[in-house]
Amino acid sequence: MTHPHQLHALRAAWTLHATRQHLDRAVAREAAERRAEARIIAAAAAIQAWRPIPGPAARGVHGDPASRAAVNVLEPEWRDGQLARLAGRTADLLRWLARNTDPRPDQDHPEPLHHLQRVATRLGPAGAWHLARWLDEADQRIRDTLHLDPPGTPLPGLRCPRCARRQLHAHTTGPRSSWTITCTPTCTCAGDTCPCRMPIRLADVPHVWGPDHPLTTSLTSAA
Repeated sequence: MTHPHQLHALRAAWTLHATRQHLDRAVAREAAERRAEARIIAAAAAIQAWRPIPGPAARGVHGDPASRAAVNVLEPEWRDGQLARLAGRTADLLRWLARNTDPRPDQDHPEPLHHLQRVATRLGPAGAWHLARWLDEADQRIRDTLHLDPPGTPLPGLRCPRCARRQLHAHTTGPRSSWTITCTPTCTCAGDTCPCRMPIRLADVPHVWGPDHPLTTSLTSAA
């Protein structure tokens, strides 16, 4: 049986995968805007350098030839924007997490998030708990910056076995084997006496049901 902390780590890894796709598209738009702005500034500077030098001795002289060449190329340098820096920090974090979840020392992962998706259910419960927290925090930073909706798809037709409210969310970004269902973050397990029907009941852990649970398998039949 998969531990709830492992299921949360799996959910977080695939959720961040989808959120980073939104960020990548936003970074591309930001880069295009900053590049266009830099070109306008460079063109204005080159036109300024083209101004004729006043005086009869300077007749026909129009500024620095290098500036005239610059206006033809118009590929000035420009700095990364806020979103690009956020993407870079997220990538650095994922590389760090991948190195710290791989038993091989100094292992370099070209796709660190793919590695984390694979190992999420292989880590011990404590390691999975820490991984889920890191990934959820990274995901929330991106969502706050891009003003994205909370993760998951609402399931208004299903009641939570614990709180009986219709506030369940399906997390189906990845393959079928990674699907999970969660309730609200405040709907936590009461331990052995909890009616949540999680295979492993752990007090104070937000409820999560894995891909083999009847709640989750019902998504396939409803699709």
